[in-house]
Amino acid sequence: MSNTVVLLLSIFPLAMVLAMIASQWGGEVNDAYSGEVTGRGVRTSTGTYGPTGHYVMHIRTDEGRELTIKVNSRTYQSLGVGDRVVKAQGARWPVRPE
Repeated sequence: MSNTVVLLLSIFPLAMVLAMIASQWGGEVNDAYSGEVTGRGVRTSTGTYGPTGHYVMHIRTDEGRELTIKVNSRTYQSLGVGDRVVKAQGARWPVRPE
């Protein structure tokens, strides 16, 4: 019986972390908005394998929300401050409207 309790107590935190990650990722993908890039930058952190850069963009939506989102390097390079952006539901990154 004690082995079962230990097993459950060791698996529960991992399951909680995975559920939080999945809900955050799902929320970002399901979000849809249009707006303007108001800022952008690179945040660095130092981990086990050295410094790592994360590209971020600040977007003001047409509804007035202020968003700070992590983007990949390709999206970061293609969008600048003042650019109009649209993010469709199901898309990972915002793009310029066509």
